Amino acid sequence: MPKHFKRGVKREHHFLKGLEKPLEEIAAIPGVKKVIPGRIYASDSRGFEIKVSRETRTGLKLIAKSDGSVQEVFLVVDKADRERVRKEIERLTGEWRKD
Repeated sequence: MPKHFKRGVKREHHFLKGLEKPLEEIAAIPGVKKVIPGRIYASDSRGFEIKVSRETRTGLKLIAKSDGSVQEVFLVVDKADRERVRKEIERLTGEWRKD
């Protein structure tokens, strides 16, 4: 794996507060090849949330929200695994909200 990847997550740039552990859990889902955090934007969001935004050519796009910021996260996932990965992320989202 390239030098900026650790536990399946690209670590060349910053993460939102509280996002690192959930991304490692997502990277551990069978079928997820890479987790690539994207741009961070300011927002008026409160609390913590991760949701699947849409499908991309190479996998899935997630939106992560954490107290005043939003970050795009891209997953590299084979077409055949995308629906299963989406459902697993939705299941994990419920657990992250309880924490």
